[in-house]
Amino acid sequence: MKAFVLAAGFGSRLRPLTDDTPKPLLKVKGKSLIEWNLLKLKDAGFEEIIINTHHLGEKIETELGDGKKYDLKIKYSRESKILGTGGAILNAADLIGADNFLLISGDLWTNYPFRRLIEFNQSSLAHMVLVRNKTKVMGDVDLEKNKVIIDKDLKEFTFSGIVKINPKIIFKKEIKKMELWKHLLLPLARDGLISGEIFNGSCLNINSKNDLDGLDSAISER
Repeated sequence: MKAFVLAAGFGSRLRPLTDDTPKPLLKVKGKSLIEWNLLKLKDAGFEEIIINTHHLGEKIETELGDGKKYDLKIKYSRESKILGTGGAILNAADLIGADNFLLISGDLWTNYPFRRLIEFNQSSLAHMVLVRNKTKVMGDVDLEKNKVIIDKDLKEFTFSGIVKINPKIIFKKEIKKMELWKHLLLPLARDGLISGEIFNGSCLNINSKNDLDGLDSAISER
């Protein structure tokens, strides 16, 4: 199974750190955020990685190369204009191919066991890893009988940034800027076509200097 790592964003909330360094290359304990994820994906059994690039994308390609130093095969989906989290996978459809693939955010720190998704026998069009909402008054979705639902008044969970996707959801769609949840997954969730699971481990999107510093202090390299 291939993994798609989102790495094209501007990282605006981390400026000025991201003025000269793409957000996925910001370092924690001596390794970039994206490198930590590559190593975890490799340990889980992934061999082929697709990375989308836009903002300072050449720096990501220079740093990671073709993946040989990680014993991985890395291919890049370059975006001349940023396409959003949904448009990114439409643009990379030829690289993705016809098999289910894992998508994760390149700025994500997590101890989620990615091997679980390689072994997971998926019948839905997408399988979302959800985390319990801790910062907002209300989350984005709920889960009933392993189905992602959106019509409850009080929603407990939010998207972790980890999802296994059947590429049927992107077949024959026009390549344009769009968001993964709003434009691709949400309509399917309304029809009961998205499954999900709740993850209670560590799952942090790095959105501020405080997030970065806190993570650097909290983790120990193993």
